[in-house]
Amino acid sequence: MKRNYTLKILATAVFAIVFTLSVSAQVRILRLDPATNSVTLKNFGGSNEPISGLWLCNFPAYGQVSSMTAVTSLDPGEEVSFGSSVNFAPADGEFGLYTSASFASSAAMIDYMQWGSAGHQRESVAVAAGVWDVGTFINVAPPFEYTGDGSENGVAFWSTLGVNEFEQGNSLRLYPNPSNSILNIEFNSAITEGAIEIFDILGKQVFIQSIVSNNLAQIDVADWETGLYIVKISSESGEETKRFVKQ
Repeated sequence: MKRNYTLKILATAVFAIVFTLSVSAQVRILRLDPATNSVTLKNFGGSNEPISGLWLCNFPAYGQVSSMTAVTSLDPGEEVSFGSSVNFAPADGEFGLYTSASFASSAAMIDYMQWGSAGHQRESVAVAAGVWDVGTFINVAPPFEYTGDGSENGVAFWSTLGVNEFEQGNSLRLYPNPSNSILNIEFNSAITEGAIEIFDILGKQVFIQSIVSNNLAQIDVADWETGLYIVKISSESGEETKRFVKQ
């Protein structure tokens, strides 16, 4: 009887671990700009997922997501962009996403990428975790974007950010940038339905407004804290993200 009880406890524990890893793996690295340490995570799963306990690692540096953004969880399909306290190099580097600070453990790693060259410190961990192929690396120019569906892994699903995304988008213009008073957001084509969201470097939403003008929106940022902000525009044609600096 005692043996059966012990086996039941072990089976329950194993199931819980597997379930936790499966759920956590739904959160993936979506974008990385190593020149500015800008990171975007996305929940590809079907339920709300906590992210504050996740860890970023670029050997030998590491940091917990909770120290980088005030956002604690992501709904299905939701993204969060923030400035990483872990520094990256544009020419060559790696980026591992973990559920804990056990950086040598493949069980704790849920996503990985490397660029510039192969053989970085955590490559073997990523290979063991099944999220990367040995000896492969991203050989396109940064910023980088994951193009898979959340279940797909490896270098084949990473590319340079497109012209309509992140900072390279051409459907809108922010000026003056930097700004110390009024930030103008000018759209190259008319937008009849959409929203403007602005987040600080910690990922906290500091502004939201419906797009009420076809081609121009003006935002008073005079009383905002100085620093880097991320502007997200959502419309019928998609989403675009840019950054501006408040002086």
